[in-house]
Amino acid sequence: MSPIDFTPYHDRLPPFPAAPAQNHGRGEMHFRYEDVTQDGRLGVRPTSHAIGTAVWRGVLDHHPVATSMIGRGILPILTRLVVCVGGGPIGVRARVTAEGGFELVEAIDDQGKSRFRADMWADVRGVRSRTFGPPPGPEAEEIALGAMWAEHVLTKPFAPPAERSVDRLPDGLVTSRTVRATAPWDAVALPEGARWLEPELRDDAAPFALGLGHTDSNQHVNSLVFPQLLEEAALRRLHTLGLPFDRFVDRFEMSFRKPSFAGDVLVLRLRAYERTRADGSVSHGVAGVFASPDEHTRGLERARVFGTLELTA
Repeated sequence: MSPIDFTPYHDRLPPFPAAPAQNHGRGEMHFRYEDVTQDGRLGVRPTSHAIGTAVWRGVLDHHPVATSMIGRGILPILTRLVVCVGGGPIGVRARVTAEGGFELVEAIDDQGKSRFRADMWADVRGVRSRTFGPPPGPEAEEIALGAMWAEHVLTKPFAPPAERSVDRLPDGLVTSRTVRATAPWDAVALPEGARWLEPELRDDAAPFALGLGHTDSNQHVNSLVFPQLLEEAALRRLHTLGLPFDRFVDRFEMSFRKPSFAGDVLVLRLRAYERTRADGSVSHGVAGVFASPDEHTRGLERARVFGTLELTA
């Protein structure tokens, strides 16, 4: 098989670094019926599990870096996630492979504050096929389905509040490079080539009441709840603006500043935009900010989750 071209995805992601072979992994992904759209495209949320397949289970389950950190109560906490998709068609039972890696970096913000991160990335590929119809043959074409990037700040989530920050790595662990930290609110910047369709952020139709079903074993609301909520709000907003909303989400970026819990009530404020892509097509998207009513009154920097999400035909 010829090499797969992932350029359309990597052009919209931070560059994947050249990490050592022991930091790379791969694995086979399995999907549910609802993970593939009617036209055979793999959704952004199921694609985001590629890091779990390729990195968490493919590398970190047996990597000395993970052993050293977990033994000291240090965990990588997701703070930023970017997912791009669009290839297909793919069948629900098709062979799909995730391949990715990780590196430890030191991230320095604009105030000079340093944090340690575990950055992870993955590509997703599969055999061109359909859910219904004859199964793909042994020579079926392998195609790019998507790619993703995730940043995790190293912290001690179960330590007393004053001791949760990690100001030095355990002995034997070193960073591969130093990078500029991104602020959480950078995720709501207007994408290149886009223009706002609304003068400012406006409240969604109703607040979101978060229940136990939104949480996970990390004892807070799961990060992938927010892209789902943002997509549903984006469709409502496009409908309100008289724009086509029977569209496919092919990219989202979310930044997580503060966790949420069952029993919290969050207000989503969002703002629609229109973007002309390099191929001349026009897509629509939204930038959104999740916060409690009180946090919204205290300014953008006090919000919990920031994100942009873009839809295409």
